[in-house]
Amino acid sequence: MEEKKKLTERQQKVLAFITEHQNSVGFPPTNSEIADAMAFHSPNASTFHLKALQRKGYITIIPGKARGIKITGTQSPVAQRDEALVVLRELLACSVGSAERAAELLSRYPHPGAQA
Repeated sequence: MEEKKKLTERQQKVLAFITEHQNSVGFPPTNSEIADAMAFHSPNASTFHLKALQRKGYITIIPGKARGIKITGTQSPVAQRDEALVVLRELLACSVGSAERAAELLSRYPHPGAQA
């Protein structure tokens, strides 16, 4: 897998907001919503950060759509939940390889108390 370019602190915050918004509401935020959440003076500032995130490979921007932001390399929240439910069912049924599959799934998500 290609290593993505490092983000600035502000870009990390913008990406975190986009991800959180997507996970909680079910769709990505608009430029205006990003600008409001990040206390930017205009939506142009969010556009600047979105273009940097796209250049660095973290998102894809679909032109002409108000909510045309797609986080790359991640599944939708619904797909993540569905995958987790399959793994839980496999574990409960003591299916062969279920422990390894669960460990691989958990490795994608940092432990809340772990240092990055």
